[in-house]
Amino acid sequence: MGPRWRYLSYEAVIGLRRNLLMTLATVVTVTVSLALLGAGVLTQVQVNKAQRILFGQVEVSIFLEETISEDQRRSLQDALSEHPLVEETIFESKQQAFANAKEIFANEPEVIQALQPDDLPASFRVRMTDPEQFDVIATQFSSYPGIEEVVDQRDVLKRFFAIMRLVRTGALAVAGLQLIAAAALISNTIRITAFARREQTAIMKLVGATNWYIRLPFIVEGLVAGVVGAVIAGGLLLLGDVLLLSRIKSEIRFFPFISTSDVALTIPLLVIAGALVATVASWLSLRRFLDV
Repeated sequence: MGPRWRYLSYEAVIGLRRNLLMTLATVVTVTVSLALLGAGVLTQVQVNKAQRILFGQVEVSIFLEETISEDQRRSLQDALSEHPLVEETIFESKQQAFANAKEIFANEPEVIQALQPDDLPASFRVRMTDPEQFDVIATQFSSYPGIEEVVDQRDVLKRFFAIMRLVRTGALAVAGLQLIAAAALISNTIRITAFARREQTAIMKLVGATNWYIRLPFIVEGLVAGVVGAVIAGGLLLLGDVLLLSRIKSEIRFFPFISTSDVALTIPLLVIAGALVATVASWLSLRRFLDV
């Protein structure tokens, strides 16, 4: 390591130690803000992944009237099976619907007791080659005799994903405010350090040191705080995945959750964001408060 780099490292370490409390406050603020930023990004990844998989698996439910005849039911089934947008058609009788309801609400006996075999209508469950073309099926088959209602199961998912997007937006908004606070703390820390070393800075200027040579140790101080906070934030996200999300995954097996690798891939993004915010904040602070 050359003399310049030794000087740079030494001065950065000294600056961080002199303002230890401010440095810790900066790291904590950066950690919280970047953890929220990472949570917002992961929420978006989760929404995209779940939409891609679940929307491809949802079915159209065609509920039948009590008065539908066997011939009408067969005619409807044949028409559905021959439709180019229909990938699979499954008929569910009233008895099968009741049995499925008992299985779904196995842990809620009061719901099962309130149900009777005749309460649930017979239906066709239709899986489409392109779920986005639901309107074509609804328009074509709603007027068929014996059909009570055509329901797109995506409506429930759309409401769920709308809530997820609100959570993501809230996390990103709070993360943005926290990043501004982190930038202000970094700027203030560098400002205090520069003021404490003003005599040393003046001497270096007199002996011919360039502006960047003088400013670089201060920028490195802010950069270290930003990167350390980003790494801790990434570690917290991984810890949350291991301790919290893994339990949820074991309880809800049908839902396509993000993987640990998805969480790990956000860490470089957080490091870049932390380094960028810290560098910009330090540079702006030096331009304003360090006259060299």
